[in-house]
Amino acid sequence: MNDESVNPFSNLEFHRSGIGLLPNRHEPDPGLAVHLAKVAGSQRPLTFCSCAAGRRNNCAHLRELARQIRTFHVHAGGKAWGEIFRSGRWYRLAQLLFDGEPQGFREMRVVQDAGTLRLVSPAGVELLRYVDQSPATVRFLERVGKTPKSGGFADRAGLLDRLGTFLRSPEEQHLNKAGMRTNRQTFEQSQWLRLAYHLVREYGEGGALELLVELRTGQPWIRFTFQDVPIVDLAVPRPVLRAILSLLDRDGWGPPPVAIAAVTLFAIVPTTRVSGAEREAVDYLVAYGEDVLYDGPERERYRYGSLAYLPEIEALIDIETSSKRVGSDPEAVDFRPARVRSFRTEPVPEGAGNELVFEDPIAELGIFTEFDSMELVPDESAGSRLSLSIRYRFGDDEVTLYELLRAKKSGQPYYQTASGWIDLNAPALRGLASLLRRKDLAEAVLADSPNDCHVELSSGELLRLSASAAKPIHVEGSSERADFLQRFLQLRPAEALVLPTGLKSELRHYQKLGVEWLKFLYDNRLGGLLCDDMGLGKTHQAMALMVLIREQLGITAPFLVVSPRTVISHWRNKLRDHAPVLRAVQHHGPQRDLSQAFAEGDVLLTSYGVLRNDIEKLKAFEWGLVVFDEVQQIKNRQTQGYQAAAAIKSWIKIGLTGTPIENSLSELKGLFDLVLPGYLGSEDDFRDRYSGADDGAASWHLQSLRRLTSPFVLRRVKTAVLDELPPKIEDVRTCTLSGEQLRLYRHTINTKGVALVQKLRTKAEPLPYIHIFALLNMLKQICDHPALALNQIERYREYDSGKWDLFAELLGESLDSGQKVVVFTQYLGMIAIMQRHLDDLGVSYVTLTGSSRKRGDIVDRFNNDPESRVFLGSLKAGGTGIDLVGGSVVIHYDRWWNAAREDQATDRLYRIGQKRVVQVFKLVTEDTLEERIALIIDEKRRLMTSVVQEDDPRLNKIFSPEELIELLRDPEAQ
Repeated sequence: MNDESVNPFSNLEFHRSGIGLLPNRHEPDPGLAVHLAKVAGSQRPLTFCSCAAGRRNNCAHLRELARQIRTFHVHAGGKAWGEIFRSGRWYRLAQLLFDGEPQGFREMRVVQDAGTLRLVSPAGVELLRYVDQSPATVRFLERVGKTPKSGGFADRAGLLDRLGTFLRSPEEQHLNKAGMRTNRQTFEQSQWLRLAYHLVREYGEGGALELLVELRTGQPWIRFTFQDVPIVDLAVPRPVLRAILSLLDRDGWGPPPVAIAAVTLFAIVPTTRVSGAEREAVDYLVAYGEDVLYDGPERERYRYGSLAYLPEIEALIDIETSSKRVGSDPEAVDFRPARVRSFRTEPVPEGAGNELVFEDPIAELGIFTEFDSMELVPDESAGSRLSLSIRYRFGDDEVTLYELLRAKKSGQPYYQTASGWIDLNAPALRGLASLLRRKDLAEAVLADSPNDCHVELSSGELLRLSASAAKPIHVEGSSERADFLQRFLQLRPAEALVLPTGLKSELRHYQKLGVEWLKFLYDNRLGGLLCDDMGLGKTHQAMALMVLIREQLGITAPFLVVSPRTVISHWRNKLRDHAPVLRAVQHHGPQRDLSQAFAEGDVLLTSYGVLRNDIEKLKAFEWGLVVFDEVQQIKNRQTQGYQAAAAIKSWIKIGLTGTPIENSLSELKGLFDLVLPGYLGSEDDFRDRYSGADDGAASWHLQSLRRLTSPFVLRRVKTAVLDELPPKIEDVRTCTLSGEQLRLYRHTINTKGVALVQKLRTKAEPLPYIHIFALLNMLKQICDHPALALNQIERYREYDSGKWDLFAELLGESLDSGQKVVVFTQYLGMIAIMQRHLDDLGVSYVTLTGSSRKRGDIVDRFNNDPESRVFLGSLKAGGTGIDLVGGSVVIHYDRWWNAAREDQATDRLYRIGQKRVVQVFKLVTEDTLEERIALIIDEKRRLMTSVVQEDDPRLNKIFSPEELIELLRDPEAQ
């Protein structure tokens, strides 16, 4: 776990059996997530987070912590951190150093002198010198608590302290209350243990140690080097020097000096051969005899218990042995094993002015997390290929993309320049990792090529690279290729848009911009998502693109339009009326024949169901263009429909949807993988990078994702582009349960809900989502009408319903004011009750459900027949593919699971052609799951608008277990 291998756990800290994830200072609601494997008084591990969402035990920080813990255990071969650390050499060395100098790191002061960080005790004794100038220095200062608590530094010391507090034993807690600490706690609070922890985290158990002696004081030091780079010097307490030398010898940690026996030194005679160039010094020492070891204070500073240092020959002498001569004089003496290099330094200057106060340690060390600019230079000799030289500017230094890729590929977390260190894992440089997934590029960056400054990129790769950064991008040169690059980065087509003559309808200004954007995508073989509001003419813009590429680009390959079954006729009519030059043909029904369809037309209209069933035939063709209408219907990548859509071969794929996100960001990922495969990376990469954005708190996640997706998503809202569109007024009307409803609701909760809530809370077994859904469905039906829940449709008048009374009142007021009313509900039984009610009133109405035929006739009658006053529609069947501009009042009788479906249904009225103010009523029963559903779906709406801004899934994907528990609460429970 060192810089060379790119430590993937630099934002984790470990203490005993605890692991903590550092808060991200970029987040509005940063959270400190903690996992404690063993806690006194608990049989199970404890996991919690300090952020607001952490109270639900399901926040992004906890999910990220769990992911990193799993990765760490794989990296560590299944061993726990405590086991790894306590069995290592650094831990044993720290124990010996602590025995000699039990100094706490909090009492240390940090002094900076000529680029070296020095830790000095309160008595002024220098105990440690940190000579490394790499970014690891910042993490060391953070771990010993010597950086300011603000200014963008990670409070690693604070996190380690909190882990220590959480993991205290009962005995430790008792002593701490009395103001005392155990020996174990004192050791953990020492500078030596904290330093050992830091060095293992950064460099593992590798590296080498060397013994040095400072001549001015005689102080022995240990120097730690890693890959021949000096990292840190440790002052060795004199009483433990021999024990430390034994440890170094036993652990094989570099070549430790072996002290030469004094008896051997003083037995040397003129005929003894002496290694090295020390003969003169040896003769001097022998002449004085062993008294030289005790000759005044000059020699006293070189005494270390039973060891002494002789600077004349730079060797350690063992003075425990007798100096009497034993046997004959030695023939030869080798001093090299006992050699210890010496050095001389000046004392640390005194005075408060030397106290290290880092206003910005990162700036002091010159760590760049963002570049100042990016420059693109096209390769004029590359022909039609997109070959570029890409240069970044960091301060006064210029670095090529190839240099950064090479450093990233070789496993370096930082790249050094004359001005400082470039953090290769910073958000602004995240696009590097995606480029290295290309095998050819990953191999090329490690080769010594004379043209290694040029990189051949795809259109998507260039846009992803540029979109990942918020800094300026400059294109150098004035050639045609440079002009093309400039237009490309601005998402403008190579040529100005000329509207096709074969399109018989006039495009509005914003629709022309949409067609221009679509043509840009087509020119560069890039897919995209047209996400305009419902009613802004996504169909017209897609038709215009089809006509344009037929007329102006000479594309003769067939086009494929895939939509929900109920929308096929809508496409057929639009193409017939507005783009007659395109020969549209339906491929649907049991008698469908693909060969015959191609003989009759060149724009094939089919449904998602047929696509799934006929995929083997349809994927045999290469389509000139594929349009997926209401593409959110196949957002689940696990379904056969999605997989069939992904298997279709086409020059480009375009998705049309007003709701690219209904519940979570993973849905947007699925749609992007369909129209632009690979652009957002792998599933794991996307989840790891953007999981925090689902919680709605991490705005920096959202900003990054927004920049990345914006070139391929176009969204306009009605209020911004349609000056003539009348206002839309939304009103949530609440009601209460009748006495009859309340008794039925509580009985259902108490008989069927208690056991399910218990399973949700314990999480002891897989959650029975099918039973939960059935229970929620029953509760919603009770809120709608008891007759619906009890399947007593014919006898609905015999039951009381608070919501029904509210509905009847709103319906009557709307009809009395001369308006047409559109009513949406998800239950066919509720539609049956409404039909009976309207029959009793003598009010003419139309009904549209999934089983309805001739949908167009039903819609035309409501829009154009003055006698047809009410439209009754199921939310699924009536919420897409139709225009209901004849109505001006919408009543959502019951709430769907997400806001997107409701908004989609409302926009059947609120679209081009609407001349009246649209009044929207949403009915909610107070103190029931409906009220809580309303809050949840509002959160879903905010999520979509925060990511896809202007310019039915599984139940467990909609609600978390905690939200489900809240939904199943007794309405009278406190």
